[in-house]
Amino acid sequence: MNTYLYKLGAFTLAFVISGTPVIALANESTSTLEVSRTNVQMQNRAQFEDYSGSVRSFGELKAKIELRERELDQDDASTTFENRDIVRNTNPVRLAVHAFLNSRDLLGGIGEQVSEIAKEMNDSNATTTRMEIKMHSRGFLTRLLFGGDKDSAEIISKIVIHNQKLIEDLTALLDQSNISADVRVTLNAQITALENAQARLMNIATKERSSWGIFSWRF
Repeated sequence: MNTYLYKLGAFTLAFVISGTPVIALANESTSTLEVSRTNVQMQNRAQFEDYSGSVRSFGELKAKIELRERELDQDDASTTFENRDIVRNTNPVRLAVHAFLNSRDLLGGIGEQVSEIAKEMNDSNATTTRMEIKMHSRGFLTRLLFGGDKDSAEIISKIVIHNQKLIEDLTALLDQSNISADVRVTLNAQITALENAQARLMNIATKERSSWGIFSWRF
């Protein structure tokens, strides 16, 4: 395998020197394998959050959030070093989703609507995480020749725009609800976490799209 990668790397370098674009790059095999392995890990986490839970008091909700926060911190230790920061950055979204799903019974008539929004945020979080890992795993030569992963960046951008609308809907629902002050403060903090997460993702996507390579102009 190492001999194959060495020969492919030498072959690629020869084409780069001659000015001819090359699609197959030596270090992409390792990157693709890493992304595939991480995608399996993501899928094994079953959409990230459990949809079945719900609490009946603010005390229970607070305890659930604190417990989930500790669990997410422990999850970081089982993530590959290369992707640990990326996965860690998903934790605020996962925690927010967990909080909203578990608060369903505390929200009265809007509980189901809030849960559906939380489920959408949950699914999109899994997708943007995979795209971010894919961008992060992009090989050096690929980035040098062709720039950033614009397809993944575009997917993230579209998801962020959709999520921003979901967050607006979520905010409007909470504003019109009759819930306790403690629950409102707690859930508003989770909304802020969701907003910050979307801003971070959009910034990453923008930088990735603006990353140009030697042959970017040809595509």
